Amino acid sequence: MKTFADLLSALSTLAWPLLAGLVIWRLFPTIKKIIDSRGFTVKVGSAELTVQEVSEKVLKTTADIQGKLASVSASPEYAGLESRSVLGPLRRVLWVDDHPSNNAFEAAQLQALGVDVVQVESTDKGIDAMSASAPPFDAVISNMARKEDGSLHPDAGRELAREIRARGYDVPVFIYASGQTLAKRAEILAAGVNEITTSSTDLFTLLRKVGEFPHEYATGQ
Repeated sequence: MKTFADLLSALSTLAWPLLAGLVIWRLFPTIKKIIDSRGFTVKVGSAELTVQEVSEKVLKTTADIQGKLASVSASPEYAGLESRSVLGPLRRVLWVDDHPSNNAFEAAQLQALGVDVVQVESTDKGIDAMSASAPPFDAVISNMARKEDGSLHPDAGRELAREIRARGYDVPVFIYASGQTLAKRAEILAAGVNEITTSSTDLFTLLRKVGEFPHEYATGQ
């Protein structure tokens, strides 16, 4: 059951280990039933749920936690924002990565929070998506090194940011990559990147500073 192994791995990256442990503890009996069963359904209480239904429930739970953590971290008293009321909803995000599967869980979490995530695999496709996008994207996320046109481009994320700025876009650009990228932080930021992070929770906090997640915005929470 690789999917649930991935879910457990994603849970472990949450900002507060104690909270992550609590979620895993509460969901573990259900997850264990699915792992132990060789079928496509599992008994949860008095209901018979499919593996997909349980997987979606786990996803929504972790997305809700990510959203709440990001909201707390991005609130005025923590981030120095003048007022949360000045923020509109974060509706659309462009995610550029030559291996979209690496970010599948994070993208699904954003979608569960009401954000439209468009994933493309190269700098050129990213620029094309931005040019054709209506309404425009509220933020851009990119990895750093990408294989494009048959060769590895170790600074593809920085090149994307530079091209975005050259075309006059002022959209926030975030690099979501490995810790090695931090060694080039100064030059990457100089190219027009707003921030670099290796943490999914920090990424959600950065996005939350751009705008409220639509589900949160709609409910006024």
